[in-house]
Amino acid sequence: MNTREDDVTRDMLARIRAIRTKNAGTGWGIIKEEKESDKNEGEKKKIDAIAITDDPKFGQNVLSSQIDTFRTQVESGAQFNEANPDKVSDSPLIFMPETKNMVFSGTIPALNNLKFQYVLETNTGNGCFVWADGLIINKDNIQTLYKLFGFYENWRDQWRTEAADLDRMIQNLKDNT
Repeated sequence: MNTREDDVTRDMLARIRAIRTKNAGTGWGIIKEEKESDKNEGEKKKIDAIAITDDPKFGQNVLSSQIDTFRTQVESGAQFNEANPDKVSDSPLIFMPETKNMVFSGTIPALNNLKFQYVLETNTGNGCFVWADGLIINKDNIQTLYKLFGFYENWRDQWRTEAADLDRMIQNLKDNT
């Protein structure tokens, strides 16, 4: 991972911590994704985040397949936002072509509306994040959390081994712009 990605990740974590501190006792705030522009003078590069949909330019039913597999393997009642190319931060599957990184997120109502987020590439190698208020710890919930983490490991490994899919997405995006 290059230094730029490390800086972006650190900035993202700092924002999450700031939101958590700001909203302590009032519940979690909503994290809004913004396009980051390179802060180096003279450079006009942007980290573009793209909402992955079932559009063929991303592959065959990429989004639906991710959601259906998650619901089958982890929790059938999981909820996901609609993919919205105009508001990328609200989309369940986001791709950042410049860094070949990907984010998958949703909510599990059965776990007191636990929010989860998978990040393909992180500094630690573990990009499975959860946020929950008042989650009861019992055998069923622990089992679901195990499934949640197991699915993350499989999801991460699949995207890493199928890097050609990410390269194909990048090429299709370049061809369609």
